[in-house]
Amino acid sequence: MLIYWFLPMILFLGIVTSYEDIKFGKIRNKWIFMAIIYAFAVYLYLFLFNNEYQSNLGILNLAINSSSALIIAFFMWHVKLWKAGDAKLFFAFVTLMGASLHKPYSFIYILMNTFVPIFIFFIAYIALKTSNKEKFRYLKRSFNTRTLVNIMLLIFSVPWLIRLSLSFVGFRANIYLSLLLVFLLYHIFENILKIKISYIAVLVALVRLVFDRSIYSLNFAYEFAMLFLLFIVMRVFIVSIGSAYFSEETSFSQLKPGIVPAENIFKFKEGYFKRMNRFSIIRYGGGKIGTPLFKNPDEGLSKRDIRLLKSLQKKLPFKTLKIQTTMPFAPFLLTGVLLTIIFDYFRIFV
Repeated sequence: MLIYWFLPMILFLGIVTSYEDIKFGKIRNKWIFMAIIYAFAVYLYLFLFNNEYQSNLGILNLAINSSSALIIAFFMWHVKLWKAGDAKLFFAFVTLMGASLHKPYSFIYILMNTFVPIFIFFIAYIALKTSNKEKFRYLKRSFNTRTLVNIMLLIFSVPWLIRLSLSFVGFRANIYLSLLLVFLLYHIFENILKIKISYIAVLVALVRLVFDRSIYSLNFAYEFAMLFLLFIVMRVFIVSIGSAYFSEETSFSQLKPGIVPAENIFKFKEGYFKRMNRFSIIRYGGGKIGTPLFKNPDEGLSKRDIRLLKSLQKKLPFKTLKIQTTMPFAPFLLTGVLLTIIFDYFRIFV
């Protein structure tokens, strides 16, 4: 099999970057360059000297998967969904295995097989860390009637649109891929394009009611209920509880340039208040509105931010700031790659 030519480098790249990401919190470029050079050297050798693979090397799959992965990796880095090192590592993995995948755009399954284990890990970790009383409190705080209606509207319309779009390139959208893409689409529309996705959801829902007869079946009811419940669980455990459990209080004197704050400070009239920086899929309720102290908190605190913060200490009603506790992403990405290889071999989800 073609993948055997690249599996040693995939394992080497995954193990060394996972170790350094856990140990030092970074992914070095030299491993990325080594993997990409190795990939193109092997592709060149197979194309020129190996008769077995010359006719079925999968160059088209490689070109489509690698170029698409590069665009997606850059986009997800640009919108702060992952760090630059994670984006480059993702591109390197897709380059190593792009020709061996059985379909163009199969890199999407690498994302799915990466993020689903992450979500499972987060949910399990938080579930074990919190008491039933805390879970119920966060559940009650996270939802109201309007929020639940909008979630149901989102789940009814957007996955159908995703399924239709993916069918044009020969993909079957399972429940996990649909859930992941709903998260990403919401972020694109609400935070980048500044378009309320709920308006689009209403329009799509009306169209679906007219043209999609599958909604009048038990299979649809089961899928809708599963997506809705998964969405609720992810929103409560990852967005609501996760914002509290994956951050730690840090005194102003311990702040250093580059660390990423989990909350921002806002000036409102004559006073200041703090608010969590979090990626929320359904965001309602304005609360206080003010001028943020940190302009680009996702990029980490600058020296200017820290100087400004310390100069305002006497005016602030608090003396600490919550800082994000980051998790190494490379081990999850390696897991996603290995799962994709296994699923691709057995034609699962592909």
